[in-house]
Amino acid sequence: MDCFVLPSAKSLIDFSETGVGMADHKHHRHSSRFLRATALVVSFILPVSLVNQPAAEATPDEQLPACADPSVPEDVNHASIRLEGPTAGTEVAVDEHGKIAVNGFLHKEATMVDVSVGRLTTSSFTFGPPPDGVTDWSASWTTSLRPAQLGENEVCARAKREPGRYAKILRSVTVVDLLPPSAVPGLTVGAITATTAKATWGEATDNYGLAGYEVTVDGGTPHRTTVGTRSYSITGLSPSTDHTVSVVAVDLAGNKSAAPATASFTTAAAPPPPDPDADLVLDPEQGAATATWHPDPATEVSYRAYLDGQLYDEFSLTHFCQDASGNPANPCTAENSISLPIGPLEEYTPYTFRVEALRADGTVVRELSGDFTTMINTDEVSPAATQQAASEASQCAGSGGDFYLAADSRAGVSVPAGSTELFPGCYTVSDNSCLEAFLPPSGEKLVDCADNLTQLLFSAAPPGRGPVISSVDNVPGDVAPLFDPGNATVPITWCAQNTTTCTLLLAPAAQTVRLVAVAPAAAAGTSWVVVTLSGIGIGLALWALLEILFPGQIGIHGLLEYPIHHDTDFDTFENWGTDEGEWYNSLKLYAEVIKTTKLVADRDNIPFAWTDEEDARLKRIIDAACTAQRGTQGTAGCDNGFAVYVPGGVSYDLRPLKETGTHIVTAMGDGGYPQPPTRAQWFYPARSQGGQAATNAGYPRRWFNTHFTPNECTGRAPGTVCDEFPFWVTNQAVDLSGERASLKPVPPSESSPQGTEMSAFFRKCDVADGERFIVLPVKPWVAANGPSFGFRVSEGGASMCMTPQPPAAP
Repeated sequence: MDCFVLPSAKSLIDFSETGVGMADHKHHRHSSRFLRATALVVSFILPVSLVNQPAAEATPDEQLPACADPSVPEDVNHASIRLEGPTAGTEVAVDEHGKIAVNGFLHKEATMVDVSVGRLTTSSFTFGPPPDGVTDWSASWTTSLRPAQLGENEVCARAKREPGRYAKILRSVTVVDLLPPSAVPGLTVGAITATTAKATWGEATDNYGLAGYEVTVDGGTPHRTTVGTRSYSITGLSPSTDHTVSVVAVDLAGNKSAAPATASFTTAAAPPPPDPDADLVLDPEQGAATATWHPDPATEVSYRAYLDGQLYDEFSLTHFCQDASGNPANPCTAENSISLPIGPLEEYTPYTFRVEALRADGTVVRELSGDFTTMINTDEVSPAATQQAASEASQCAGSGGDFYLAADSRAGVSVPAGSTELFPGCYTVSDNSCLEAFLPPSGEKLVDCADNLTQLLFSAAPPGRGPVISSVDNVPGDVAPLFDPGNATVPITWCAQNTTTCTLLLAPAAQTVRLVAVAPAAAAGTSWVVVTLSGIGIGLALWALLEILFPGQIGIHGLLEYPIHHDTDFDTFENWGTDEGEWYNSLKLYAEVIKTTKLVADRDNIPFAWTDEEDARLKRIIDAACTAQRGTQGTAGCDNGFAVYVPGGVSYDLRPLKETGTHIVTAMGDGGYPQPPTRAQWFYPARSQGGQAATNAGYPRRWFNTHFTPNECTGRAPGTVCDEFPFWVTNQAVDLSGERASLKPVPPSESSPQGTEMSAFFRKCDVADGERFIVLPVKPWVAANGPSFGFRVSEGGASMCMTPQPPAAP
């Protein structure tokens, strides 16, 4: 029987093609027969550069609808066309080019149209003579193409009999890849220290596509890296010991290189202990250091310190002199010590320090010098776990998996009934007809349908739908239900190797942010997925989509007017922008601050509680910060994708910062609006690694000693350091913002904690050099000695990245 091409049923409303308005959307949504199909899945397209990408024959949009027409009989050889291979229900292996062969015969009255395998279509054929003795067949035909994914695929061959009439054959096959990737070339081990080393290697090849690499040290547990990450840092070694590292490539089918690349190395000897007679002790932290030496009051009246050959500070004998208990000492005796805080510094960076002791006439009495390397911050999200998840997600997508659960989400996410596990964490579902229809994401669409994947999204979403507002984990004791961390899993789409091979990836909120960041190195494209109460949307930023669907009826002109309160249960809050989509990201910022401060205050018995007055102040500050971020006049909602630093009365690791935190609060309006108003830009600085912005402008580290004098730190009391805001390590240091930085003398005990905290914030919250972030001072939180914290606002929600540490157990 011949088959006519018919338009396929669609469950997508495409704003870019149909111009469907609000009324049409509402009618479509309410006529749905699915009880739970009022979920909104919004995907934010993040284009990346793909590597190791075999050329695709066509895009999914090129496939004509006849092959998907369910009314056409399947796998019936037609009088106009025959499909000889592959045979229905068989396994078909891709060849050395990652392709499968499809062949058959064509009747003399027909014209060959195309062949598709899954989403990909080709109309390129090689024709040959017809079979012997069959006069009705005019030719044999053959073609080959690369399947979009391994696993189950549908093969469709179509021929044209006359204008508008088509014949087709449709059959299912299972595509497999049996060829392993090549051996890993060029494995070397360098940067060898007494306890660490770094392995690097070249790029392997594969016929179908790589998922990444697997690294093993001394035969231990294998560690995965992404396809674009061809290095691995080895830590925790012992001095003067021998080791072997091996690396294999892993392809999208899970095949591994036939033989591993191996390299052996020996760690360096342990460094000699410090010389106790040198009199200079350098004690580095992650973002600061302390230099300590004993004075000689008989000949020394002042000191001149240098860092990496540049003048760092000049000070008198008594300014940093301390007794054995760390208290200021004046007069300063030979039994006391000079303790100079050095910072802020960059983590894991070598520095050279030198100090000159000066006589009263300015001549040098003696000189002390030494080298040190700052420590490295600990990641709250394991880089190894992120690499593992990214590589396995690519393998899951390439293997035809419908969704992948990162290791830390597997215990908290319910796998839909009827799912099949391809490998740990990777599953196929029995019904993926809804989301599969718009993967990979493209265009701006509103979708109203349901399948096993939307069921999965519902089960992982907060009860009120909307973005995930992460919580502080491991909260001990009796915590009110409002503060129950719940399920902080965030979904994204993960499209590996080419843009037609996608899976749904679910991971903890903070790890999801890291996964999006490493996607380019994994040769993957990603898009955020958010579940709310309004439909299924794709291709627009959520706030923009909400503005289209639900134009504001109440005229909100800022977060202060938004119907959300400090007593709101953010896990069940439903009004995430349905009145005004512009404030969607501001709401996430607000919710994370409220939720984290309540959780930590409850956990650590901090005397802190939100009041309506302070709640209103917080909303005004967020409006001001978001307006500074947008660079607009009036009031504006926040944009997507940024980190937020909330200073405290103590640092995130519970060291003193009361005066420093109070200084930031005061500089930014003391809980109100900054004065002068030009300081509002200080809400939104950019990181400047090592303070290069100020250095390049010609300012020394202790600029307040020589520039803009007299100032607040001129003639400051002995035993104090000068705190500056905006921070030295931003593009707004000194007067680079057009407004001279605020200065305040603070205790030296706060210098190292602040330097280390900024280093930790940049590392833990992935703030790159030149990247902007928001500083959000909350006056009552600093006053209550609440700890600092940091989080990131992404399209998927808000996730903690610098979590306040709990107090030590008594």
